[in-house]
Amino acid sequence: MTTRPSIPSFFHSLEDKSTPLIEQLKAGRKVLTEFTQYQFTQFEEGAAVAELIKERATFIDQFLKKIWQVFIPENVGTLIAVGGYGRGELHPYSDIDLLILCDDIQENQEDLSKFITFLWDLGFEVGHAIRTVADCETAGLEDVTTATNLLESRWLTGDYGRFEQLQQLWDYHSTFWKSEDFFQAKFEEQENRHQRFNDTIYQLEPNIKESPGGLRDIQTIYWVAKRHFNANSINELVQRNFLTTEEFLEIEAAYKYLNRIRFALQHKKRRREDRLQFDLQQAIAESFGYSDNAEKIAVEQFMSSYYRNVQNVVKLNEILLQHFREVLFDDENTVTTPINNHFKMVNDYLDITHPKVFLKNPTALLESFIILESLPEIKGLRSNAIRSIRDHLYLIDDSFRNDPINKALFMEIFRQPKGVNAAVKRMHSYGVLSEYLPVFKKITGLMQFNIFHAYTVDDHTILTIRNLRRFFVDEFTYEFPTAHQIAKDLCKPELLFLSGLFHDIAKGRNGAHEVLGAVDALEFAQHHNLSKKDGKLISWLVRHHLDFSSIAQKKDLSDPKVIQYFAKLVGDQEHLDYLYLLTVADVCSTSSDVWNDWKNSLFLDLYNETSNQLALSINSPKDRKKKALQIQEKSREMLSKRGIPSAEFNALWSSFSKSDFFSKQSSSDVARITKLLYQCDKTQSNIFLEEQSQRGASELIIYMPDRDYLFAYIAHTLDSLGANVLEAQIFSSSDNMTLVLVYFLNRETNDYLDEDRHFEVLDKIKYQLTQDEVYPLESTNLIKARRTRHFETPTEVMFNQINDSLTELSINTKDTPGLLARIGCALKEENIRLHDAKIHTVGEKAEDVFLISNTENQAITSKERLMHIKEALLEMIEQ
Repeated sequence: MTTRPSIPSFFHSLEDKSTPLIEQLKAGRKVLTEFTQYQFTQFEEGAAVAELIKERATFIDQFLKKIWQVFIPENVGTLIAVGGYGRGELHPYSDIDLLILCDDIQENQEDLSKFITFLWDLGFEVGHAIRTVADCETAGLEDVTTATNLLESRWLTGDYGRFEQLQQLWDYHSTFWKSEDFFQAKFEEQENRHQRFNDTIYQLEPNIKESPGGLRDIQTIYWVAKRHFNANSINELVQRNFLTTEEFLEIEAAYKYLNRIRFALQHKKRRREDRLQFDLQQAIAESFGYSDNAEKIAVEQFMSSYYRNVQNVVKLNEILLQHFREVLFDDENTVTTPINNHFKMVNDYLDITHPKVFLKNPTALLESFIILESLPEIKGLRSNAIRSIRDHLYLIDDSFRNDPINKALFMEIFRQPKGVNAAVKRMHSYGVLSEYLPVFKKITGLMQFNIFHAYTVDDHTILTIRNLRRFFVDEFTYEFPTAHQIAKDLCKPELLFLSGLFHDIAKGRNGAHEVLGAVDALEFAQHHNLSKKDGKLISWLVRHHLDFSSIAQKKDLSDPKVIQYFAKLVGDQEHLDYLYLLTVADVCSTSSDVWNDWKNSLFLDLYNETSNQLALSINSPKDRKKKALQIQEKSREMLSKRGIPSAEFNALWSSFSKSDFFSKQSSSDVARITKLLYQCDKTQSNIFLEEQSQRGASELIIYMPDRDYLFAYIAHTLDSLGANVLEAQIFSSSDNMTLVLVYFLNRETNDYLDEDRHFEVLDKIKYQLTQDEVYPLESTNLIKARRTRHFETPTEVMFNQINDSLTELSINTKDTPGLLARIGCALKEENIRLHDAKIHTVGEKAEDVFLISNTENQAITSKERLMHIKEALLEMIEQ
């Protein structure tokens, strides 16, 4: 076992005035480095982190006391540890937060500056303040964070009298941050912090300190307890009957667990790190002893354990802060309003009428949520009621689930006109949902190790229900106007909410989750006495909840056959309405980065086209040529109103008459593009760039003399400029011209490209088109590269003949930087002509679809040729 480093040699160098400063610093750094390495070795050998962080605080205490004695004359000031250091806890690379109390700061400024500078030179990250006691009071009153630091102050050395004066600020009778004010400020601070993390514990790369359920949530309980009870630990709350022994053990276990992860993060990174990034998740999972098994890989097991711990913290934080609220704000004027034999309202919060409510009437476990929905004036549950619900979850057994009254109550929760989202969220938080639906328990805390799903399956499900509910609320009409209009006309919203509840219920099982989930949904419907029609609808929605998104993003929506196929799949307007709403809510619940105007445009196009097709009759799809003629007629009328007669653009239109240009565009797009191109010089490369608000993306238009493999050049350039290509359409004209339409977004903002960068894009595209060759790019997207490198995504290349002219190429692979450019290069080298590209990214996975042909505009059918193309693509993609 490694020996703990000795400090005396450093102390001797400090005391010896003849020792050069550089030698003193060298000796100090050496001891600090050795001590950190000693602690890391201890950690590797299984030492408890709770002891290591206390040991480090004690070790640093000795360091600082000695340096203070050397640099600061006696009685000049007082050195105080604050913040986490004040609690006596220090992680290897944590800041050293110090408060220096001094009566005459200006006179002693030079000595104090030398002291702080010496600490910095040693390598300490020092956060410090030099104040009088009066200054501390003023600063603390202005800022609750400063006040909190003072609350955790600990005397190190110097005049103790000043420290005692500081402590008097927190005297019970002091007006300095009274308990009620301090509680309210810390509660609001926590709420704001939670909002920064979307108010969910299930972050893709959670912050161990700041995320909901993290260390800060536990510390908030401690701070409020310390202010009100002058408690030195959460354990004292047990002695005051404020916290049960079981609750204390849960909090203590979670605190130790989170500190262990935080220590492990700093051990791996060798610097301050509080984010549990992908690469660190895998490394820590292995170091904690997890290994892959048949059900879950090691990292998913580790993260599930993490989520269980932080979920416990969130629950206990809610209970205890609510309890504090009741102690601090309930007084002799408490207003109690009876509701029924089981429940009462106390100062706007729901409480049980006696301790045995649930024991004598288990049905009340569900009834409580109906009351919360039906009485919007109730702000939530009192701590007593929450504790009682958690203590009586065992009553929800098969007998409970089969009780007709309970089944009816459960359905009624989803039928209420208001409060559905809040009720379901609380049911999940308190454990009722998992107990009532054993299939839901299987997805609770289930983590999917990928970039696309930012949340665990259960939290994603709750978010989906929340998004579905917002479609019905007038206040949120602006978010999804079409969805709001559709939702208002639904006869049975509860069927939509239940489809949201079940859409991912079978994740983590062997088999297609949409197929298995449809079976679960139908069984639920039958068990809860829903009509056959309603049961089939919920089951159908779960079975097909992936289809709408897949078709919208991967298929050619201008092709009447695609719309006809989808119209036959949905069958009628009712199924289309429900499926559209479920899909939008589902996609928006995967992560905050997934939804954008481009995706909104695609979804609306599919919804509207399918709706039109259903109105016409499923079996009579519009012919593509007929559709093109209709679009030309409308576009001609638009251009005429703008003063552009047909004679001006007839030649342009005629040159594209054998292409799919007209059937793929809307009439307004045809008119707009025609206006740009009809007077262009056909001997030049004509390039335009503008925002296409109707499609929700930046649009690049290139009209130039015929040239194959344009996509490779364009994709290369846009990738180098930090753009994500979404779609590309390439049309050849009869007069040897090529028209390219490319839609893309700024990779960083997931929005339109800033207008001030348009010239840069145009300039680089023009330059690239002058080059004879195009080469694959090195990685330019470091964030994507860091995230995706930890995932194994096998590459799949598939071909499907569409017609005599086109072959569909589907590529599923890891979404690495420069991927599209590499695919373009491979197609160029294989003499493949690209006609259309639909680029679809699902987290770390790219699912791209291309329509290709040979240079004679013929479909590629030879198996040998297709195999050769596949090998070329695989070689280029996997470079």
